[in-house]
Amino acid sequence: MADRAAGVFPQIRWFADFSVGQTFVFGAWVLTRESMLEFARVYDPEPFHLDEDAARRLGWDGLIASGLQVASIWRRLSKDAFPNAHTVISPGWEDIRWLKPAYAGDILTSHSEIREARVLASRPAEGMVKMRSTLVRQDDTPIARLTCTWFLRRSPESGGDAC
Repeated sequence: MADRAAGVFPQIRWFADFSVGQTFVFGAWVLTRESMLEFARVYDPEPFHLDEDAARRLGWDGLIASGLQVASIWRRLSKDAFPNAHTVISPGWEDIRWLKPAYAGDILTSHSEIREARVLASRPAEGMVKMRSTLVRQDDTPIARLTCTWFLRRSPESGGDAC
């Protein structure tokens, strides 16, 4: 579950509201044992995601969250952080890395930076933004890193449509 008040940027709506070098800190997702088990049962049924003893036998400090769940949590946090952004689509993520395990009780926050922003030549009413994000737990230990690309509408004043 997330603390929806942590790092919310409702004023960011259009492509032009993002700029290279801009940074954002958002989210406070509490990872629960129940959510970890539920996700693992459906999407990533590895022993270290499903069984505490198996995880310990494999060298972990306890049950660990699926990296896919951690990435999904980042996606939800990013959507909650930019509730009014006129996103069109994400053509993909790059360079996803699992740096450290995430455990039940960890609180996940994203530290993100805009690395690239440009108007799309093939879609002039839209711009492309690349956001590099590091998910950290409550003690600021980085646990995952990824780069996400978003296509966003340009405002009507800057050549976009009014969708």
